Amino acid sequence: MITLKKLKWDNCFSYGSGNELNLADNTVTQIIGTNGMGKSSIPLIIEEVLYNKNSKGIKKADIPNRYVNDGYSISLEFSKGPNEYIISVSRKGSIKVKLVENGDDISSHTATNTYKTLQEIMGVDFKTFSQLVYQNTNASLQFLTATDSNRKKFLIDLLHLEEYLELFEIFKAASRDSDTLITGASAKIATIDRWLTNNKLTDSNILPIVNIEIDTEEDEKQLSILLSEIRNISENNKKIIKNNGLIDVLKSLDLQKAVQEAPGDKVPVAEHKEALYVLKAKRLQAIKALEKITKLKSSCHVCEQPINEEFRRDLISAEIGQRDHCDIEIEILEGVIEGANFRNQKVQEALDLEKQWADTFRSIDRSLPIRIQNEDELTQKAEDLSVRLKVKREEIRLLTEQNTEITKRNTRIQVIQEQTQEFVTQLGEATKTLNQHRQLDSNLEVLKKSFSTNGLLAYKIENLVVELEVVANTYLAELSDGRFTLGFNVQKDKLNVEITDNGNIVDILALSSGELARVNTATLIAIRKLMSSISKSKINILFLDEVINVLDDTGREKMVELLIKEDELNTYVVSHGWTHPLLDKIEVIKDGSVSKLEW
Repeated sequence: MITLKKLKWDNCFSYGSGNELNLADNTVTQIIGTNGMGKSSIPLIIEEVLYNKNSKGIKKADIPNRYVNDGYSISLEFSKGPNEYIISVSRKGSIKVKLVENGDDISSHTATNTYKTLQEIMGVDFKTFSQLVYQNTNASLQFLTATDSNRKKFLIDLLHLEEYLELFEIFKAASRDSDTLITGASAKIATIDRWLTNNKLTDSNILPIVNIEIDTEEDEKQLSILLSEIRNISENNKKIIKNNGLIDVLKSLDLQKAVQEAPGDKVPVAEHKEALYVLKAKRLQAIKALEKITKLKSSCHVCEQPINEEFRRDLISAEIGQRDHCDIEIEILEGVIEGANFRNQKVQEALDLEKQWADTFRSIDRSLPIRIQNEDELTQKAEDLSVRLKVKREEIRLLTEQNTEITKRNTRIQVIQEQTQEFVTQLGEATKTLNQHRQLDSNLEVLKKSFSTNGLLAYKIENLVVELEVVANTYLAELSDGRFTLGFNVQKDKLNVEITDNGNIVDILALSSGELARVNTATLIAIRKLMSSISKSKINILFLDEVINVLDDTGREKMVELLIKEDELNTYVVSHGWTHPLLDKIEVIKDGSVSKLEW
């Protein structure tokens, strides 16, 4: 059992520093105060210190008293079984969390990990804790008003039956893995069967390779010799034909006649050409001077003095004489050059003929015969030998192809035989694996059904619900004078709730606030009673916030009587002003802007 003992807090919500509350002192305690005093903040402070969050979703920045503005701190002493714990939280800029077990600090390096350790100790998640510890008219126990499936889930979480669901998920995952293995093994078996069918051998005999005894070496050697001889004869005949041509050319050249008709040595013409060039230059100079003198006017264009006409005529006559003289000399000299060129051409032709005769004479190979050799006989032999070789090579090719096909066939047979043996082995292993996993899959299906929400879990909840129904109706009978009864019905994944009012079925949402408060309180106490009998995570604290206000006087009396009997429960009844003479009271008052507790 979890027993919350002493709560200390500073500057939380509307409270100041130095607040302390012994939670386990009295069976039922009233907390009285007007609106805004901070009565409802106490269960929120407990939630913050135990779970680092609160059921109203108030942000951390809004928890410190804004009039004090000095952060906040909370400390809670509690026990679980034989172990004593202290959880302390201080938040001033950064959060500091310390968890002590039997005097030893068991805090983790981070606040997050420390709270994980604390929740493992508590054994109750935040949502379940909040619904079991805190009830008011606005956010009451959601167990009754929740959907049928969520109501069943609430009981699973509350009664620590989630291990069944965890096992279901484990078996579900294992079944999924097993299905994958079965699918893989089945696919492998199908693949092997298909291969064995497609590669079944109708004839597995290994055929011998044909021995090729055809010899072409001698024929190829003889053919090579013949072709070489034919090439030599052909080349030699080409030389003979060329040589005979040179002999014919030599015969056609009349060297003696050319020598006799040659005029002698060549005459030099360079000096004549140079003299001709000079004469042509003089003639051109005379022509230019003549043109210039002819174009002169009667007076000088510079000094405007009259020109001597007689002198000009003399100049013209002199230039004309020079020109005509040059023409005569040029004509004579050109005739001399032309005659020299003709003589030199004849001399050169004789020299060229002499050189051609000498070159041709030297080029003639006098060791060669005049007649060409006949290669027809050798050519015929080579053709006959080539035909014979072609036939042999074709026979060799056909036999080689036959051997290639035989080798392919033999290799295929050997490979198929080897692979067939390997595949037969794999087929046996795959079949064995398939049979094993089919049996495993069958077992997993049984386990999945057993641990699903419709299996053992449904059976366990159904039995627990019977006990819950009995206990809840016992409390409800006291609170409603036997008017209301509560019934549960487990159906697959759902837990249906049925409320009767004097035997008539009514919708829970149709109940008045007071009626709903009685049903909720009876159910809540019944659930806590059930937890105390089956769970180690039962909690001693219950806050009923403003629940008294929606009850009439009779209902309040019955509620107090019922709560006083719960000696293992420390209930705090929060109200505005109503008090009961038998109950211990704590009043929340304000001193300025700071709330505090007063006994």
